[in-house]
Amino acid sequence: MAIIFCKNISNKSIVSLWKIEETSAFYLEYLGIAEEDLLKISGVTHPVKQLEWLASRTCAKFTMQQFGLTFHGIGKDEQKNPFLHKHDAFISLSHTNEYAAVIVNLKDDVGCDIEKISDKLLRVAHKYLSENELQFAQNDLQKLCILWCAKESLYKWYGKKNLSFKDNIYIEPFEEKPFKLKGEIFIEGKLKTEHELLVFYQDDFVFTTTN
Repeated sequence: MAIIFCKNISNKSIVSLWKIEETSAFYLEYLGIAEEDLLKISGVTHPVKQLEWLASRTCAKFTMQQFGLTFHGIGKDEQKNPFLHKHDAFISLSHTNEYAAVIVNLKDDVGCDIEKISDKLLRVAHKYLSENELQFAQNDLQKLCILWCAKESLYKWYGKKNLSFKDNIYIEPFEEKPFKLKGEIFIEGKLKTEHELLVFYQDDFVFTTTN
């Protein structure tokens, strides 16, 4: 099993990172899904995306087991946010073609994101960063990736789609390669919530999660 880490970040919250190395057959067996049912259950047609979907659910099941809880699958609410079937716990997932990331919290909403550090972030930075954040990042790819992941994590925590990365979510300046961040969500120009986020690094990937 390709679990990179599984950490208790509080007495009610566990975060896990899984490297996608196995075949779909491994994940199907681990999850108890018949191959002929995969498309119907996942709604995903592309083989690579199916593998990511399977790995993220495998990581979720593994994380749930650390709490001694049985994994019954993941559904989507009206806002397309994931939720755990038959449990009141909260979950957030993120995946790439190399990693699957999950956070499970027994009591509170959560959000997480994983992203590869790449120059594509330079092309879209003006779309998701405020002027102050752009000046702070100064085209530094790692900073741009951290800011993107942190904002995505807060967007998922908020759980509603009418939130602008650029106008509603702000990440405070941070030191080089931070392990904690501070972020705020503003609605109609007024501070709504303040947050602490955790940052993890794996190869050329950044993984952030609400704390």
